[in-house]
Amino acid sequence: FCIVTGIPVMRTPLQILFLILVTDLPPSIALGMEPGEKTILKERPRPKDEPVVLGWMWLSMVMNGAVLSAVIIGVYVVSLMHYCEGQIFQADIDKLEDFDSKLMDARTVAFISLVWSENIRSY
Repeated sequence: FCIVTGIPVMRTPLQILFLILVTDLPPSIALGMEPGEKTILKERPRPKDEPVVLGWMWLSMVMNGAVLSAVIIGVYVVSLMHYCEGQIFQADIDKLEDFDSKLMDARTVAFISLVWSENIRSY
């Protein structure tokens, strides 16, 4: 989205790696430490014609992703306007004095918002 519209890229590679570490690791550890059900192998498998992901699950996943994306992009645009003197496009921000620091502040706000919203959404 950001590249197509000319807005500076929202996350750095290091932020993406940290996001994966913070949001995916705790649930993975919890699932790995959970004791297994003793009777799981005695249950019949699901029918072949039954999908793994049901229709309402697809709708839930798409809506969840759309709402989260819209909120985080909105937060990023507002933080760009706040920290980058009202500018939101990469070409205009590059002309600002100390634009790296201002862009870093806007990215940090969007990143913290994403981490918090991911952790809240998971519970």
